[in-house]
Order: sequence, then structure tokens, then C-alpha cells
Amino acid sequence: MNRLCHFVSAGVILIAEGYRLAAETNQARVNVDAGQIVRTVDARLFGLNTAIWDSYLDSAGTVFALRELDAQALRFPGGSLSDEYHWMSNTIGTNGRRCPTSFSNFVHVATNINAQVFITVNYGSGSPEEAAAWVRQANITNRCGFKYWEIGNENFGFWEHDENSPPHDPLTYATRAKEYFSRMKAADPAIKIGVVVTADDSGWTPKMLARLKDLGVTPNFVIDHLYAENPGSENDARLLQSASQWTADAAKLRRELKTCFGGASTNVELICTENNSVSEQTGKQTTSLVNALYLADSWGRIAQTEFNSFLWWDLRNAQDRKSNNSKALYGWRPYGDHGIMSGNDTRYPTFYAFKLLKYFARGGDRIVRATSDNKLLSVYAARRADGTMSLLAINKGPRVTLKASFSIAGFRPESAATIYSYGIPQDEAARTGTGWEDIAQTCFVGAAAEFACAFSPYSATVIALSPLRAK
Repeated sequence: MNRLCHFVSAGVILIAEGYRLAAETNQARVNVDAGQIVRTVDARLFGLNTAIWDSYLDSAGTVFALRELDAQALRFPGGSLSDEYHWMSNTIGTNGRRCPTSFSNFVHVATNINAQVFITVNYGSGSPEEAAAWVRQANITNRCGFKYWEIGNENFGFWEHDENSPPHDPLTYATRAKEYFSRMKAADPAIKIGVVVTADDSGWTPKMLARLKDLGVTPNFVIDHLYAENPGSENDARLLQSASQWTADAAKLRRELKTCFGGASTNVELICTENNSVSEQTGKQTTSLVNALYLADSWGRIAQTEFNSFLWWDLRNAQDRKSNNSKALYGWRPYGDHGIMSGNDTRYPTFYAFKLLKYFARGGDRIVRATSDNKLLSVYAARRADGTMSLLAINKGPRVTLKASFSIAGFRPESAATIYSYGIPQDEAARTGTGWEDIAQTCFVGAAAEFACAFSPYSATVIALSPLRAK
């Protein structure tokens, strides 16, 4: 007997096998193998950057939003300013002006949501003693148990504040890093310390790692950042095909670690503490639905690798009305913003894409093999700890509804499933002030080992499947 289930929301039209769509659509074939485990999900893959300039950070509204997102990891004090930030005085450089948010404010928020924490200590103008005092204050005096500590931020880059001589030098960085390791581990031997790397061909990473080895230092983790596009040359279609860079980055960094440290390299984690579309000069793409889809796809791709964290840049930043607002880019907001929200109540599409992830997977779940034969449709799959399975589908096409034929091996779903979706209708509701801006949730009947579904243009969708119960 043919079964019909017809559901329309922000991101998906589902139709059980045996019925045809009313209109022609592009096709995709999706295969899911529930028995082929790719990896176990690390809770640190659900992270956000926070910042010293965010005057709203230590507020009930922020805690509410972070709990709504179910954020599992936070980073502080915030990007490039980390290399000018003096945590004791809560000031930048020598200007003496206190930042809107202090370390104690951050502690209040991070402990409220029980997040794992990454702290970036000041390499550019700080000292190992200053960093060690920060470790003691956090973990000995306040008993926070903050485990992950980074030595500086993007110190290979000319844009980073660096008073060392010579600046932005891998050998100088490694030599000073040894001092940081010694002092910080003495303050709390339980912490993990990471060093800055880059997957580009600048030569920074192999030179820095080789010097560390010569000095007898093996880092606990290495830190990679990814910004997919250069400001001013943003392209929506290119951005939505760029998440595959995580696979290349993971492979290259692991090779370089193995070359340097041999068998001991397996104990060095790969960590991402920043990702967004562009690193600066934020045009309208950053606040558009396209960037939200990139966030979801970037998360899906990094979760296929051995990277154990994913921290989006960032929670709140600033609106930029002077950068790339080209009509060639999708979106209606006449400004950019790295943040996923602004103030207490303005939420961008990236906020909802991050929120959608909690319906797909959490720490301890297992990513399983999923493939799509259409480059405009990314599909990821996870076996949840409670025995259910979830599918994350991202339609990267701005105009085409994609009909996907799913084939699932190793898992037999109940007919009833739950759909969570976000896409053009919600983004339009934000623009017009009419309609539902949040993730749509709907139930449908028609799931099976073989079923078809059609995904609306520019949408991200999670399909939550329950295992078929014996009768």
C-alpha cells in the first residue's frame, strides 16, 4: 500500500515512496550506512567565541540564549585582542581603559551553562608569568577547572599584535611557548595547552613544530582557524562549496605532526577555535541565510574529520555597514556582523543554524556514513545515544527544490518522524516582521528504509528518526 505524507515548511517537502512530486525537481541519491561509524561526536564541536567588548555577555539574556542553543564550549577573551589583553586589569595594551566584559564576567556565564572553556593567553605583549597567574586564578583560586589554554592567536599573521623580536616568527614563538608551557603547567598540571598553526603553505607550522620538538615540548593540541573567503570577493555559491577545506586541513596538519613528533603525534589533538565566512570587513553575506547554511555545512564537514572542536566566530561582534553589500550577494540586511546575534534580541540566521545542530547531534553520539550524489545537497547522519538516528540535509541552491531518494542500511525507522527546518520563510519573516522566525518543527508519517523527500531552496533540515519497535 502506498503511503502519502505531504509536509511543507521552511526547508522540506516530504513524500513517501510511490508518489511523485507535483513539479519537476533536481534529483539526488542519498545513501546512509548506520553501521559505518565515522567518529564519536565531541561536545567541544558545539562552541562559540565570546569577547571582552561584549557588554551584554554577563546578562540573563545571554545565558538564556546560550542555553537555548545548548552551547557546549566557549572561548575568551576574543581573537586578535587576546595578544594585547591583560586579564588582571581587564585592559587592552597600555591605554588603561577597562573593557566592557572582564574575566570574572566570563566565568559567571561559562559556569552558568557548564561549558568547556578555551582561554587565549597574551603572547603578543604578555608574559609566561602573566599567563600562569591567570591559570592559578581560574583553576586554583576559583576552582573553575578550565582545561584548554591557547598560547596567542594567529601569531603567524602581520595583523596580530606582536612585540617579540622578530615578530610573527615561528622560531621565536616556539621558544617562548616553552616558557609558557613550563609556567602554566606548574600552576595547574591538569591543563591542556595548545599552539597556533596554519594549514597554509607559509612554512610557519613545520618550522614552529620542529623547534618545539628540539626544545622537548609536545603540545597537547594545535589550533587551526578557517575563514573561507577574502573580504570584498565574497561569492555565495563558492562559499557553500568551501566546507570541504576541513578535510584537507585535517590531513595536512596530521601529516606535519607525524613528521615532527612521530608516534607521539597521535596524542596531539586538532582543534578549531574560529570559523566564519570572512575574517574582517563583514559584508551582508555574514548576516545572510547563506552564511547560516555555510555554518551548518562547515560543522557537518568538520565532524567527518578528527578535529575535536568547532567554535564559531562569534557570539556578538559589531554591525558593519561599509563593507561588501553587493546586490550579487543573497540577503536583505544592509550590513554585516560576525556575531550570531546583536544586543539582547536581534538574532541572525547563523543563530538558528547553530540552534538546529542540537537536534542533529550532541557529545557522545556517533557520526555515521552518509553520501549525496548532488553537490547542492549535503547530507550528514548521526546515531544518537538514545538509539534514534538523525539526518542533516542542506540545500545550497537558491532556486531549486531538490528531491532526494534516501536509502538507509543498518537502521529501520518508525514511520513517524520529526522534522526541524530553517530557511527562506523564516528569514523572510524576520525581514517583514510577519510570520515565524524560529526553527519550524513538524511531525510526519512516511519514514522507511527507502523514502523520498524534497528540500526547499536555501534550507537546512534535520530529520529525526526513531527505531522501528518489534510488535
